[in-house]
Amino acid sequence: MYSFVQHNGLLINNNFLRMLQDAGLADYEKLKFHEDTDLIKKTRFRSVIRLDIQGRPFFLKRHFRPLRERLQSLIPLTAKEDAGNEWSNMLLLDRLGIRTMVPVAFGEESSLGMPSFSLTLTEGLSDAVKLKPYIMRNFAMPLSPDSIIRKRELIRRMAAFVRDFHNKGFNHQDMYLGHLFYRESDSSIFVTDIQRVHQRSSIRKLDRIKDLAQLCYSAMTTGVISRTDLMRFAYDYFQCRKLGRQEKGLIRSILWKAGRISRHDKKLRASRKEKGQQAGAA
Repeated sequence: MYSFVQHNGLLINNNFLRMLQDAGLADYEKLKFHEDTDLIKKTRFRSVIRLDIQGRPFFLKRHFRPLRERLQSLIPLTAKEDAGNEWSNMLLLDRLGIRTMVPVAFGEESSLGMPSFSLTLTEGLSDAVKLKPYIMRNFAMPLSPDSIIRKRELIRRMAAFVRDFHNKGFNHQDMYLGHLFYRESDSSIFVTDIQRVHQRSSIRKLDRIKDLAQLCYSAMTTGVISRTDLMRFAYDYFQCRKLGRQEKGLIRSILWKAGRISRHDKKLRASRKEKGQQAGAA
């Protein structure tokens, strides 16, 4: 469990207070207006930058909520997808034993009584790597007997992690391998990019299919995960030796959804390529 302190407009993890003070970053305004010197991602309403503090990696995410989104948030049961939701999810997942980023600092300001700007600072998973490149690097053919054993064990751990995530009522909405990290030293799996994660008393069927289809598509794009590997994942995820009618129906829905994701991704890449060629010609 973490403990926090209110300091200069921020809610700060006590373990990082002195570090942020020494770096001159224990202040909401300093983080809000920090220069995008190492920009990872930027859209109209969200930016992610990397910070190095005392030789350790941190990630600062800043969310701007336009008036339209703020008004939509007043609608009952509307899902929140901002820094506040990400911060709450970090604390909730940690409390329930699901590994994710370490929460360092959170800040939020309101306009017209509604959150208009928010930010989170998290510590980077410096001892873990993204699962997709890890799988591609370690399990390219031909595989040695030891690599086969390690690959099957990783598939088993992935299935157990996602099963636990779903059994606790969570759905991710972006369950791609790029949002899962692996720490080889203790075989731990971490989930990231959790601002869109939501929890219910039990996960809905459509949400389960969406998460698993995204994971399935992402796994297939590695070029080293076979259909047999996917079936091993299914047996471990469903915890059964023989698939019943319900499990087979879910698998068909998952594969259909993964196919839709694949076709959409191909169209998107083709569109980007065409726009790039047009820009080059101009």
